[in-house]
Amino acid sequence: MANSTNVGNKKALLIAVRSVDKKGFLPLWHAHEDAESLKRLLIDNFNYPEANVVLMKDDVKLPKHLWPTRDNILEQITKMVANASANDRFFFYYSGHGSQVTCQHHTETDGKDEVIYAYTGRYIIDNKLRKALVEPLPRGSKLFALWDSCHSETILGQC
Repeated sequence: MANSTNVGNKKALLIAVRSVDKKGFLPLWHAHEDAESLKRLLIDNFNYPEANVVLMKDDVKLPKHLWPTRDNILEQITKMVANASANDRFFFYYSGHGSQVTCQHHTETDGKDEVIYAYTGRYIIDNKLRKALVEPLPRGSKLFALWDSCHSETILGQC
C-alpha cells in the first residue's frame, strides 16, 4: 500500500527460533517474545500493514507453513520480495542460533560460511540468504535486516 511520502509497499518477515532440534543447542527463551514485540512496533509505530507482517516461530499454535523450517523460511523470503518495486521497504528479522561452517565453494576470505538454523536443525548459508533476500530487490527499494544470532556480522555479504 503506497502512501503520500513516496514509499511503496512495506513488508516484513520476522523469524523466531526458540529451540533447535539438534544436540548442543540451548533454548533461546525470549526469541518469540522479541519477535512479537517487534511485530507490534512495526505495525503500531512504523505503519506496516498487519497483513504484510509475517511472523514465523516454532509454536504449535501456528499453521505448519509458519514454522521456521529451512524450506518454509526460504519460501517466506521469496514471497516477501516477490514483485518488489522501487520505493518498497522490507524488514527482515531473525532471532535464533547462528554459526559458521566450512565454506565449500571458496568464496569466503576466512574459509567459513555464516549460517542460521531452522528449528529442525537444518541450516541456511549466507550465500543462499543473500541470493534469496538481497539480489531480487530492485534499485530504489530498501531492506533493513536485523539478526539476533551469533556469527551474523557478514551474513548477507558486503551490502
